[in-house]
Amino acid sequence: MTMARELFGTRPEAAIANICARFGKSARHTADGRKLALIVEGGAMRGVFSCGGGIALEALGLTHAFDEVYACSSGAINAAYFLAGQAAYSATIYYDDVNNRQFINPLRIKNILNLDFLFGEVIGKRKPLDIARVLSSPSRLRISITDAHTGAGFLVDGQDSRYALLDSLRASATHPLMSERTRRLGDRDCFDGGFANPLPVKDAIDNGCTDLLVLFTRPSTYVDARPGFLLRALFTWLCARGNAALLEAGEDIHVRENQSRDLALGRRALPPGVNIVTICPDESLSRTMKNRAVLKAAAADGARKVLQAFDAEPDRLVEVWRYFPSGLQRHH
Repeated sequence: MTMARELFGTRPEAAIANICARFGKSARHTADGRKLALIVEGGAMRGVFSCGGGIALEALGLTHAFDEVYACSSGAINAAYFLAGQAAYSATIYYDDVNNRQFINPLRIKNILNLDFLFGEVIGKRKPLDIARVLSSPSRLRISITDAHTGAGFLVDGQDSRYALLDSLRASATHPLMSERTRRLGDRDCFDGGFANPLPVKDAIDNGCTDLLVLFTRPSTYVDARPGFLLRALFTWLCARGNAALLEAGEDIHVRENQSRDLALGRRALPPGVNIVTICPDESLSRTMKNRAVLKAAAADGARKVLQAFDAEPDRLVEVWRYFPSGLQRHH
């Protein structure tokens, strides 16, 4: 039985057709006149959904198909493992390694998310990222990061030898209210790319990408609200500390995010020749979700929705089922 699919974006069927033409091919050796981009949303533990989507893309033979991959926070970590051919390996991090008090502890006020544990113990030792394979990937990894002094967003090339890949990933994941306040990257103090540019859709378009696959970790109906009084007060006290530029940037964080979502979902006009397909979960997880069954189901849902979008053949489904034996078969 074929799985029904729900597609979001602008001319999503055209985007899928152009991506499908790259099955089993490398962007480096393809002259099809298209420039493909993958955009991966993060959001701490919400990133497990986009990680599941990466597993399906890997099973479909699309690991090297994208010319550029844009991501931030946990989405950037997912993207790095995907480019290394380790998507399924990285999904287990969410529900086996960091769904615990070692990583998430609300009572640890100044360090709710322990990035020393994530990068030093998990990514560095338990589930090591194959950095060499990321650096040699034909896809350019663009990591979204925020300048902690100006609030301006910028993209770092993950293969740029001026920065260690893990340093760039950590800077993008440094949440100023939930982990260490800032992270040094080169000559800049930085923090979470999600503050300034959580979904670099416009950047991909401005860089000439013609066909975009966007993996959301929020539902299509989600609209980011203006930060409440308490959140603004915390940000002012802990982060801005009188920095007018940072305060101003913080006031518009929801505006920037909603504009990017509107682009990805087809609510804003695109330049001629640009196609977008966006895949979303039905529900949004908490940033600090620790329930193993819920996390595994969300990863399975991400994989299932990507397979639906690409009308995957049964043998592809079987290949992915082994990671989520209950999560996918239920919907087939």
